[in-house]
Amino acid sequence: MLVQGLYFFIGLVSLYFGADFSLESAEKIGKSWKMSPLLIGLFIVGFGTSLPEFFVSQLACFRGRYDMSIGNVIGSNVANIFLVLGVCGLFTPLNTKNKKLMPQLIFHLVVTVLCGVFVFNGKINFLSLVILSAMFLVYFWMNFIGQKMKDEISYDEDSIEVRTKDYLLLIIGFGMLYGGGEILVYSGSKLGFLLGVSEFTISAILVAFGTSFPELVTSIIACRRKKDTDLIVGNIIGSNVFNICFVLGSVGIYNFSISSNYLYESILLSLVSILFIFLAYRRKEISKLVSSIFLAIYFGISLYWISYS
Repeated sequence: MLVQGLYFFIGLVSLYFGADFSLESAEKIGKSWKMSPLLIGLFIVGFGTSLPEFFVSQLACFRGRYDMSIGNVIGSNVANIFLVLGVCGLFTPLNTKNKKLMPQLIFHLVVTVLCGVFVFNGKINFLSLVILSAMFLVYFWMNFIGQKMKDEISYDEDSIEVRTKDYLLLIIGFGMLYGGGEILVYSGSKLGFLLGVSEFTISAILVAFGTSFPELVTSIIACRRKKDTDLIVGNIIGSNVFNICFVLGSVGIYNFSISSNYLYESILLSLVSILFIFLAYRRKEISKLVSSIFLAIYFGISLYWISYS
């Protein structure tokens, strides 16, 4: 158990520095491409921090542990919203007033409901692969081709000089996020088994928390360095969309059935997606009060998962 605890600590350290490297380099590279902080969070950081979910889900399906793969996606999206935004919102109010955020939130709601339909149906197959992949292409078009967001972005030229080392740091950062996530999940799962925790609980809590930890660390670092909160919210929204369209869509090649319908989790994620749209429409921030409620919900659903197991 001591060895697994050491591995767990190494995983945390790797995730911290991976998030540190990727955040700084992603922001600089994104600005050099004339991307807004929102797009940097949605695509560059959001995709990078979703890599652990992708690899963990693929490995789980390859080993025939399909429920763990789905639990990883659902649990990670729950952790992203209620844990990550809950924690970050205690440091600083999170902005939802950006007018370009509304289409992202509507798309997030659509794919969240779509995910709930597929999971509730109990089948992940070629149909889900095609539909979710198509949604991912729509998401890409909507942000990079359909909107000329870069035309409205103006940065000081001296602040966006990008060198080869910035791209290397981005790749190294993503590699450390993946490696740290793998170590954290492996050691966390071993610790769970040693402590007598069920596989369901490991999937819903330990694995999901481990693969969401990059988002948590990246967002906390952004808060600490007083980065634009568009990057934080964009990171979470982008990561959730990637988890559903990219990660869940990709495992459709395995054509499998799942035993749990995750009904309550799907309803909860859909409701909070509607809440985000409401806050953006009313031009409200995610306040400390809302963040505190998010954290209470996260711990409540964690207790539910433990009791369910």
